[in-house]
Amino acid sequence: MSPDADPPLSAPAGAPENEPERLAALHALRVLDTPPEPRFDRLTRLAAALFDVPTALVSLIDAERQWFKSRYGFEACETGRREAFCNRALRLPGRGVMVVEDATKDPDFVDNPLVTGEPHVRFYAGALLTTAAGHNLGTLCVLDTRSRRFSETDRALLRELGDLATEQLELTTERQAAEEKRRLLELAESVSHVGHWRRTAAGETTWSDEVYRIFGLPPQPAGTPVDTEAVRSAYEDRQRARLETFLTRAMEEDATGEFQTSITRPDGKVRQLVISARRQLDETGRVEGLFGVVQDVTERHRALERVRRSEAQFRLLADHMGDVVTRLKLDGSSRYISPAIRGLLGYTAEEMEGRPAQAFLHPDDRAGLLDTFARIAAGQRRSILQHRALHRDGHVVWVETTFQAVLDREGRPTEVIAVIRDVSERHLLEEELRDARDRAEAASEAKSRFLANISHEVRTPLTSIIGFSKLLQAREGLGAVERQCADRINTAGQALLNVINDVLDYSKLEAGAMVLAAQPFELRALLRQTAEIVLGQLEEKGLRYVEQVDEDVPAILVGDAARLRQVLLNLMSNAIKFTERGGVSVRVQARPSSDGGRRLRVTVTDTGIGVPAEAAATLFERFVQADESTTRRFGGTGLGLAISRQLVEMMGGEIGVRSTPGQGSDFWFEFPVTTDATTGAAP
Repeated sequence: MSPDADPPLSAPAGAPENEPERLAALHALRVLDTPPEPRFDRLTRLAAALFDVPTALVSLIDAERQWFKSRYGFEACETGRREAFCNRALRLPGRGVMVVEDATKDPDFVDNPLVTGEPHVRFYAGALLTTAAGHNLGTLCVLDTRSRRFSETDRALLRELGDLATEQLELTTERQAAEEKRRLLELAESVSHVGHWRRTAAGETTWSDEVYRIFGLPPQPAGTPVDTEAVRSAYEDRQRARLETFLTRAMEEDATGEFQTSITRPDGKVRQLVISARRQLDETGRVEGLFGVVQDVTERHRALERVRRSEAQFRLLADHMGDVVTRLKLDGSSRYISPAIRGLLGYTAEEMEGRPAQAFLHPDDRAGLLDTFARIAAGQRRSILQHRALHRDGHVVWVETTFQAVLDREGRPTEVIAVIRDVSERHLLEEELRDARDRAEAASEAKSRFLANISHEVRTPLTSIIGFSKLLQAREGLGAVERQCADRINTAGQALLNVINDVLDYSKLEAGAMVLAAQPFELRALLRQTAEIVLGQLEEKGLRYVEQVDEDVPAILVGDAARLRQVLLNLMSNAIKFTERGGVSVRVQARPSSDGGRRLRVTVTDTGIGVPAEAAATLFERFVQADESTTRRFGGTGLGLAISRQLVEMMGGEIGVRSTPGQGSDFWFEFPVTTDATTGAAP
C-alpha cells in the first residue's frame, strides 16, 4: 500500500471508535512502505537486548494489515491485521502497554496462526505509539517463543522506548516537510537564478547549490565552508574591495541594499551579479552573522544593454532622416521628436515638447487625427493619414503621416511611432492632375456632343443624296457615263454613311448613351437577313457562303437583335472585304457556362489575307487596322471592330480572333444565352 494512500471510509470490526481519524493520522505521516531507517532499527535492537527476547518490532496497523517500520529477529515485512497482537492493543487508552505472558492460555490468541504456527509466539508485550493528538498508530513490541513474566519496571521501560519511537515517527513528518521546503527552495533558486549564502561573525561563509552554479563551481555538501581563494579569484581587486566594504557596513551598521558587480568564472565566462545582505541577530540581540542572496542578472543586463543600443541607434537614425520621426503616447502627446521638425514646421523639438500633436494641425483635420489614435488604441496596427499641418509662420503644409503601433508583450498598444513627410509638392501636382483630368473629361464630352451633332447634321442631307442617286440609277435611257456617275455617287454616299454611323455609334458608346434592347427574336431569321445584306458583295467577288447552326442552339433568343446584327455584319463585311478567293462561313454553337447556364459562340471564318500575330492584340482598338496600307486599299475607319467589341461586352460576352497570315481568319464572339420564357424555348 502506498504511504499516502487514502484510508478506508469504514472501520473493520473490533477497531477503535476513532478508526477513520486514526488511519488519516497514520497516512499523514507518509511512513508506510518506506525503506528501513537506522534510528528505528536502533530502537528495536535496544529493546531486544534490554528484555532479552529474540524479536522486537515497530508495528503500524493499517486498514487491512500490520506493517513493520523496523523488525529485529522477524523475516516478514507485514502480516494480516486480524492475527496481529497489536490490533487488540489499539483498543487500550493512549500510551498503554499490553502484555500477554502466555498466548496459549489467552482465549484471544490461543488459536492465532502466529501462536499455533511459525514463529510460535508465546510472549508478547507492546507499548502503544500514541500521537500528541491521541491516535494509536501501532506498538513498539517484543516477542518470545516462551512464556515469561513482565514486571511493572519492565512495563515502564517499554513505555519509554515506545514514546521514543512515537517521537521519531512524528519527527519523520517534520523532516519530510523540511526536506520538501528545501527541495522547493532549490527549485526556486534554480529557476530564478537566485542563490542564498550565510556568513558567520567569525567570517566563515556557506553557499547554497545555486550560488556554486552561478560561480561555475561544483556544489559542496551542505554546511561546507566556501573556499575563499576560489571566491577571491572570481573578482577583480577593486570589485573585491568594494564588496568587502558593502558586507562590513551590512554587518556593523545593519545597512541594507544591493551591490552590483561582475565575476569571471573558471570557464572564462563573465557574469553580472546583484548581491544583497542583511545581518542576523540571536534572541539576545547579538549579531550572529549575515544572510544574503546572489542573483545572476547577466541576461537582464544584456537585454538592457540591447535596449540602450537600440534606443541610441533609433535616435541616430531619426536625427538624420529627412522625414520627421516622432514617438507619441496614445493621447497624442510626444515622447520624442526628431530635429527634422524644424525644417518642416519651423519649430524646435523643445518648443513642441509637452504639447499634443493635434495642436499643430489645421482645425478641420484634428478630428481625423484623434480618430486615428482611437483606432490604434482599439487594435489597428498601422494607418496612413494625409492632413494639413500649421507652420510656425502660419501657412499650411500638406503632410503624409504613417502611424505604427508599438505593442507590449501581451499585444496591447503602448505608444505610436509616426513618420511625417512633406507632400506639399505632390499635393499640388495631384491638384493639377485633377484639374487636367476634369478639363480632359469636359473636352471629351464636348467632342462626343460635337460628333453626334455633326453626324446628325451630315446624315440627313447624305440620306437624300443616296436616295436621289438610287432614283437616278433606276431611270432607263441613261448613258454609260451618266450611269457610271450615278453608281459612283451611290457608292461614295453609302461609304460616307457607314463612316458617319460608325462615328455616331462609337460616340454613343463612349458617352455611355447606348442602351441595349431586350426583345424576343429568331436567331436563324437574323442570320438570313444579315446574309442578304452582304449577298451582293459575295456574288460580286465570287465567294461562297456557308451557314451552320448547331441543333442545340435555341430557336428564339431575348436581346437586342439590331446590335447583334450590327456585330455580325461588321465581322462578315470585314471577312468579305479582305477575302479574294474561297469563301466566308458563319457557325453558331451553344456552350455551357461556369454559372450553370449556356453561352452562344458565333464564329465568322474567311480564307482571306489573315492577320499577323503582333497586330491581333490591338485589332479591336479604335482607329486600328491590321496593316495601315489596308486603309488605302480596302477603305474603312477602323472603328467597326472597336464598336463590335464594346457591343459584345455590353451583352456580357467577349470577342477575339485567331488568324494565320495568308490562310484566313476566325473572328468569334460569345455571349450569355437568354431565351424567351413565353415560347417555352430552352437552351
